[in-house]
Amino acid sequence: MLKSMTAWLKLLVILTGVYLLSRVTPIFLPVIISIILTFILNPMVNLLSQQRLWPVRRKMGRGFAVIIAFILTAVVTAVVMSFILVPFMNEFNNLVHNFPTLVRRFQRLAVSIQSQANFIALANYLPSIIDQAMSSIASFSLDLAKRIVNSVFSLASSIIELVIVPVLSYYFLKDWQIIKENTILLFSYNSRTRVRSIIEEIGTVVSGYIRGQFIVSLIVGFLVFCGMYSFGVEYPLVLGLLAGITEAIPIIGPIIGAIPAVLLAYTVEPLLALKIIVFYFLVQQFENHIIVPNIMGQAIDLHPITVILSLLIGGQLFGIAGMILAVPLSAILKVLLKHLWEPEER
Repeated sequence: MLKSMTAWLKLLVILTGVYLLSRVTPIFLPVIISIILTFILNPMVNLLSQQRLWPVRRKMGRGFAVIIAFILTAVVTAVVMSFILVPFMNEFNNLVHNFPTLVRRFQRLAVSIQSQANFIALANYLPSIIDQAMSSIASFSLDLAKRIVNSVFSLASSIIELVIVPVLSYYFLKDWQIIKENTILLFSYNSRTRVRSIIEEIGTVVSGYIRGQFIVSLIVGFLVFCGMYSFGVEYPLVLGLLAGITEAIPIIGPIIGAIPAVLLAYTVEPLLALKIIVFYFLVQQFENHIIVPNIMGQAIDLHPITVILSLLIGGQLFGIAGMILAVPLSAILKVLLKHLWEPEER
């Protein structure tokens, strides 16, 4: 009877926690960013914490190692930004300034296609198709501008929440073992071995995915920048950054990242657009067969159908953010289901 009451009390506590979390969704962003930063920096912190300080020859404490890791990360980020951010902002400003010119290029391109298609029945419908396409482009551009402005204001309003990211990351990195052990103590003695195994496996899966995805995005973004620069496509930095960001969306992300580059190339010359398509295809093959197997390995062991369904569900529920988080959350769910369904005596 007492065990039954204890089990119901724990269930009530869990449900109460879930309800409270559902009421404070604004804290999710800094927490998620903190967790991502924690998994990225954890290998560096582990390495630094094993180093011996001169002249006392004592190992560096984990708290001090976290601070050193933050400082090194801040220095590297500042150096990288000084070489990349300024040129990128200039390039992005040029893109915004020249956007009307790009629209006129697409209009001329559409007129050229119409003049070459007069001999088929499609020519009768092409003017309306062109008008609809131009209207869609204009509407999308206006909507994109509004979203950018809204995002800036949202970021400004959430800046206080983002300030706590380093604080959360510090304690996650410094006290992860303590947090894990205290979490395990919430469960019954007989369940603690299984809970520890679940937490460690989830940590392995998530850390492998986050660090692997981060490295893959950097490599793909750099390759796309070099390729666009070599082919003479405009705004290579913007296209490289877009390719790196969209890499976070499995399967369809690379396609989304390639579309602007192909369109820009097509306004210059159709043959250049074909070259860009081939280039993105080769980058994708290089990523799938060389980069991902060697960097991410089997961190996310999910069937493609599971990945696609996860993307659809995540996108439907939470938009782009849901699509980015869909795969790691599905991998976590797979770990939980595997341990919950396997025999207790294992």
